[in-house]
Amino acid sequence: MMLNNTYVIDTNAIVDLFRRYPPDIRVFKPIWDKIEKMIVNSIIISHYEVYREIEVGDDMAVEWCKNHKKMFIDPDNHQIKIFKSVRGAYEKDQWNKKITQPGPWADPWIVTLAIQLRERSKILGVQGNVKIITQENKNKRNNIPKIAESFGIESLNLIEFFREIGL
Repeated sequence: MMLNNTYVIDTNAIVDLFRRYPPDIRVFKPIWDKIEKMIVNSIIISHYEVYREIEVGDDMAVEWCKNHKKMFIDPDNHQIKIFKSVRGAYEKDQWNKKITQPGPWADPWIVTLAIQLRERSKILGVQGNVKIITQENKNKRNNIPKIAESFGIESLNLIEFFREIGL
């Protein structure tokens, strides 16, 4: 049962949704209907850096993201403060490798946004959790699940997410 949960979705989860559960196949319609409703209600959101990662592609996810641009949250001053502590959770060598690669890197921003939303929920007295939807390996160091876990944020893969929302 969802209790005002908010889900921050990663690039790989959006891309995998299109690859594994194409919206044009009727059997997957309930998945897409539920996701659309959750986006409209701001239950599923993402970070603008995810949008930037996806927009360099050429598949259906690009067009879908353009049509759902409101779900992608821009960075703000509060996120920039949180981002500094997220940076500290990464191993220095891994951080330096990733941050110097060309193109966007959404991972630390996903964790940052989840932390920000959790803090905002506590201030507003909202019951529920903020969780990250990602297909990244939960046991690999420097991946979203491990970094998020160090801040007390749970990560779900798509199947776990589907189960949690009753699909």
